[in-house]
Amino acid sequence: MSTVFRLPQGKVAPDYQQRPVGAVLFVAGELGEDSASHHILRLARELRRRGKEVGLACAGGPLTGRFEKIGISPFLARSLAYPRAAFLPARGLLAHARDLAPGVLHFFGRPLAGWALRLSRALGLPYALSITTFAAGRARLVGDWRRGAVLTYSEELREELVNRDRVPKDAIALLPAGISLGDYERYRDSDGSSEVPVVGTVGPLVPERGCEYFLRAAREILDRGRQVQFLVAGDGPELPLLRQLARQLELDHHVTFTQHFDDYRSMLAVLDVCVLSALQEGLSLNVLEAIACRKPVVATGAGPVCGVIKDGQTGFLAPKKDPTAIAEKVLELLDDEGLRRKIVDAAYQMVRERYSIEASVQCLLRFYSWCAARAEGA
Repeated sequence: MSTVFRLPQGKVAPDYQQRPVGAVLFVAGELGEDSASHHILRLARELRRRGKEVGLACAGGPLTGRFEKIGISPFLARSLAYPRAAFLPARGLLAHARDLAPGVLHFFGRPLAGWALRLSRALGLPYALSITTFAAGRARLVGDWRRGAVLTYSEELREELVNRDRVPKDAIALLPAGISLGDYERYRDSDGSSEVPVVGTVGPLVPERGCEYFLRAAREILDRGRQVQFLVAGDGPELPLLRQLARQLELDHHVTFTQHFDDYRSMLAVLDVCVLSALQEGLSLNVLEAIACRKPVVATGAGPVCGVIKDGQTGFLAPKKDPTAIAEKVLELLDDEGLRRKIVDAAYQMVRERYSIEASVQCLLRFYSWCAARAEGA
């Protein structure tokens, strides 16, 4: 099945081979050990493989060394970690961008909207703003939607951008996420045959991830007499509340909270079942990565996850805010090794066919060409 690239209705992206965009400058905040930062790295690596020149300006972080290994020397600007700093002088960043002479500026993350607006105007260039998370506060997304366009990954996010942030429909495009299965080969060693199975969730601990319902599902699994260990791997504002809830549910000896790790994929590797109990989901990378590690997934029907998981075939779907349903799906997988293998094999094949980084970047190049054409027309 081919990967779908959706532009606003009635709009056609020019063929990127007939209307190529030259160099691209990626602009990001701090690049840490998380799925979103690795997504940026994958895009840069694939663009480089296709002969594109890619620059990077970022606020630093442990992943910058990985960019250097693929031939991209990051320009470090700590001010990119602070959205309000977009209104301060940024001569070094402007000079770096002018030296690269990109055809498009690509900003990653809602907090960089102000930076995107300012730098694109200063440089006279079109820009793309990737949005993968839902709004956390009251402030609306700022932007110059004649020169800029938003790239997102789910219909739910597109609706929020239009209805809440007042971004014009004709400035938003949907792009499928993509991963490289080869990056996950060394994380597939676990065969799920440990004496005590491990069920866990991996990712940022923010309200929309619904980790409360994972913990409540854990309590139900234990109440049914099952011997299971649970893992919550990640950090964020919800961590103190989740620790408190774990104590209230008397899960202290059954749940491990892990905030700091060198490689988040190693957290996926130890799981027998991966759970994503999200209330809202913008990108679904964690689901794709769990599948790439050959782990069965139980997820709630949020955002693009519904396009990845076909219930009972490539994973299990449960209703949002329903810990009983999550617990039942997890137990069904733990009780049936044959079912686990069948689901893992089907999911892995689906990701291979529909969510490759090659197909995603091919769509991205068309998107860049569309951005440039839009800006010229405006």
